Amino acid sequence: MVIELALLGISVGALSGFFGIGGGTVSVPILLYLGFGIKEAIGISVMQMVAGSLLAAWIHHKKQTYVVHDIKYFGYGGIVGAIIGGFLVKLLQATVLEWLFLSIVAFTLGRLALSSPVPSRAEVVNRPLYSLIGGFIGIFSGMLGVGGSILMTPILVSFMGFPLKKASAVGLFFVMFTSVSAFITLLWLGMMNLQAGMIMALSSLIGIALGIWLLHRVHATHYKQVLVLFYILIFAITAYKLIAG
Repeated sequence: MVIELALLGISVGALSGFFGIGGGTVSVPILLYLGFGIKEAIGISVMQMVAGSLLAAWIHHKKQTYVVHDIKYFGYGGIVGAIIGGFLVKLLQATVLEWLFLSIVAFTLGRLALSSPVPSRAEVVNRPLYSLIGGFIGIFSGMLGVGGSILMTPILVSFMGFPLKKASAVGLFFVMFTSVSAFITLLWLGMMNLQAGMIMALSSLIGIALGIWLLHRVHATHYKQVLVLFYILIFAITAYKLIAG
């Protein structure tokens, strides 16, 4: 099982570093297939996301992909939004939340597919607006248990003038806030398989470094094409699960 977890960690880490995602959408189903319970699988995935997002933030900071001084406000808003989302879960039906999430993802993906990988306008730098965007995405993170990067990247590219690769990196930075919060909560509730989580988390660091290395070497146009296809695949899988019940 150690080898399987290590290989999964490297693979998910590479996807996270390259696409700017948390990785839970990929890792949780595979962990279930390996025999872990759903709660264990979520905990292991969250532990991997914490390690991966922290390393990714450090690498992108060293490469000056973004300025943490500004984009940290996305995370601050995300923390508040996730709390609100947690309360909204009790007020709204799950089906309503899922369809609303899919509708927003479909809209933002459409915008991403039609946008240029090189922005045609100046990047918007507005900390209060960053907090609002982070809060909006954080609400869905709290309601649906997703990292939020699948919404973050298209929004930044389509509406905020962010270069595609930078937006992808910021999406993974945002995951750091939500995953750390989830890790603390799950650890406190005693739902964390620390041994399995540590194996996957440490091995994912190799994948994260590899994914970010590849991110900075692929052409922006080619990156957009691969990213859109990947997002469409994730969207289709999510939609199928919702429709199939």
